[in-house]
Amino acid sequence: MATQYQVISDWLCLTTRQKSRKIEHHLNHCSAEGWEFVALNAVMFFGNDVGFYLILKKISSENSTP
Repeated sequence: MATQYQVISDWLCLTTRQKSRKIEHHLNHCSAEGWEFVALNAVMFFGNDVGFYLILKKISSENSTP
């Protein structure tokens, strides 16, 4: 079994509402493909929250046939 990680970054979230909608969109899209939420980190610029890094993982079983 192999674990894959994916990092999604999104910038210029000017409002909390815009940021939450972007996070929700990414999670809905990726969870349909089998990705699971791991962590969410804020991006700060001069003390202002302007974006985020969304970290996801996917556990895939590698079927090896000789």
